[in-house]
Amino acid sequence: MSRIKRSHLITAIVACLALGAAPFLLVPYPLALLTLALAYGLFAFGLDLTWGRTGVVSIGHAAFFGIGAYGSAIAIDNDIPMLVGAVGGVVLATLMAWIIGVIGLGDKTLPSTMAILTLALTLLVEQVALSWRGATGGSNGIFVPGSGVVIEYYTTALIVIIVVAVVWFWIIRGRWGRRFRAVQSNEKRAAHLGINLHATKTFSFCLSAAVASIAGATAAPVMGLVSPGVAGIILSAQVLVWLAVGGRGSIAGAFIGAGLVSIGQQYLGDAIGSWYLLVLGVVFILVVRFAPAGLTGAVRSILRRPVTESAAQGVHLDSATIRLAAPRNPSEKLVATTAAGSALEVVGVTKSYGATHVLRGVTIEVPNGEVMCLIGPNGAGKTTLLEIITGGQALNDGQIRLFDEDISTWSIHARAQAGLGMVFQIPSIFPDLTPAQNLQLASAEAKNPAPLPEVYERFLTSHSGLAVDLPLADRRALEMAMILVWNPKVILLDEPAAGLSHEESMSLARRLRTVADQTGCTLVTVEHDMEIVRELAERVVVLADGVVLVDGTMDEVSAHESVKHAYLGV
Repeated sequence: MSRIKRSHLITAIVACLALGAAPFLLVPYPLALLTLALAYGLFAFGLDLTWGRTGVVSIGHAAFFGIGAYGSAIAIDNDIPMLVGAVGGVVLATLMAWIIGVIGLGDKTLPSTMAILTLALTLLVEQVALSWRGATGGSNGIFVPGSGVVIEYYTTALIVIIVVAVVWFWIIRGRWGRRFRAVQSNEKRAAHLGINLHATKTFSFCLSAAVASIAGATAAPVMGLVSPGVAGIILSAQVLVWLAVGGRGSIAGAFIGAGLVSIGQQYLGDAIGSWYLLVLGVVFILVVRFAPAGLTGAVRSILRRPVTESAAQGVHLDSATIRLAAPRNPSEKLVATTAAGSALEVVGVTKSYGATHVLRGVTIEVPNGEVMCLIGPNGAGKTTLLEIITGGQALNDGQIRLFDEDISTWSIHARAQAGLGMVFQIPSIFPDLTPAQNLQLASAEAKNPAPLPEVYERFLTSHSGLAVDLPLADRRALEMAMILVWNPKVILLDEPAAGLSHEESMSLARRLRTVADQTGCTLVTVEHDMEIVRELAERVVVLADGVVLVDGTMDEVSAHESVKHAYLGV
């Protein structure tokens, strides 16, 4: 684990000193409110781990908070150490989160599935708390005696510090945090860098549930009474507001949002009664409309915090060391040696959408180290074939083999881990990271990072802006640089020159040719520009009407009558 930045260490020390001094500065009632706000802040921090960092929507997260609270309350009510009940609640909450994650975070599920499942869970837990009177006390709840305002405050503060420090240091700053950030930014690119989307999201959701449950267990003696409402839909909605107001993707945002809203709610509740719900709704709408990044995001903008720091969201991305390829004499031709055999085989692949046949028994073999171009008229099935090879679409029949391994049923990330890279027609990068962070993330996920070609060196020092703001040509170059650093054995390119000028396109073709010669990587490129094809390809395969029409050199293909008929209709 890399060393902690001085600014982070100073912030942590100041926060701990401020928390330690609070009982000496506040009278009991405000101190009790601060104690509850800390517990709620930990709850919001838990939600942020899944909603704020991987984009998994949970609108019933109070179910996990309630399970933790009831775990502590039931244990105390039955003369069992509260720690035992709290641990039981955390285990149960994590198990339920895992079950929901397995069901709701699959590759074929809709984003709304998790919202529905978590909503159902919070309604279920609240109903169980109402109905299971022997254990939960029903609507009356369970009284949980406290240990005094100051003791409860310090206990809560200590638990919050420990949980946040452990999660931040070992999760957010580590491998999982990096993957959370990748999934949040661009799921498609993350998967094509070998990141298991389902495992990453499920882990974040389970971790989120565990932290929320710890918050509930901590809050039980602070609240004094644990009733069904602690697991209900109202608290679930409130924590969403807290996090939106404070700012997602920020530890400080979770606690600031929870503190401002929950403490404000107590004072406003005394002043205006149930009208505070209307005020809370208005605040939520205003923040979403005028400060979508929350209060912490607005403060960062005002203070002009470095783009790199804001984009990372606490994730340690600069640990990856990217080597530059050794410069060489332009007259020197370096050709990598490659092993004999096939890198990629497409065997009898068919694909239909209902009665429409897109691919009809396509068979192509690409030797290791070859540069092949796949051409054909619009609607020939070229992009569909690439998506089937990468796992983006399922085939109806046939096989996809990568280095003699049948990968036909493998997921996208598994194929990527086996050495299959993809460059998309629309550049697929991490738009809300800097170019340098894009390269660092790709390098960190590589099994064996490759040196970065000198032509892409400029991206290593590009820290002042986000990748989304780059011109199209630079976004394409950045995506190619990420792929090269990640170091796949086979690269598929879907119209990599689309949208580029003629000069940029020819420069890209020569660059790809150089990459293939120097690395021995196998390239399969879909392209329409025949000049690029002639510059780049060793072999050309023509696809028309879902079948392989011609397979040969560029001269052989251009002279073939069936190719002229497919393109020109003559």
